[in-house]
Amino acid sequence: TNLKLADMVGLSPSPCLQRVNRLRKAGYIRGVSAILSIEKLFPSIVVYVKVNLIQQTIREFNLFEKAVKNIPEILECSLMSGEFNYFLKVITRDLDHFYELMQSMMEMGIGVKTFSIFVEIRNVKRTPVVPINSLVPGK
Repeated sequence: TNLKLADMVGLSPSPCLQRVNRLRKAGYIRGVSAILSIEKLFPSIVVYVKVNLIQQTIREFNLFEKAVKNIPEILECSLMSGEFNYFLKVITRDLDHFYELMQSMMEMGIGVKTFSIFVEIRNVKRTPVVPINSLVPGK
């Protein structure tokens, strides 16, 4: 809450809220979210996917990225250097659901040549906290 944040940073609530609003307007804060315990809501699996495109062109990258942004099961997508083009983090009900998703992606005509999958067995660490103090030089 704003009260807790104000206490943590040593400000009164009103100036703290004003500062947070300025940070939002400036783009430093993109949003606030709740972290759900998915396992308590329904069964699911997390699958990591290495994707190679047929062609490595700006047009193909844009086509793939535009499609990926419209697939809600894809939680994260990163363009990579090295042996493959993209790395995806996908959540689905089960492997059958994942297979259907990948099949539909292959049929979308978005340039997918090959993909390799890695099914998460157990999550050891997942945090939304960014270690700001260790990223700031000189701290």
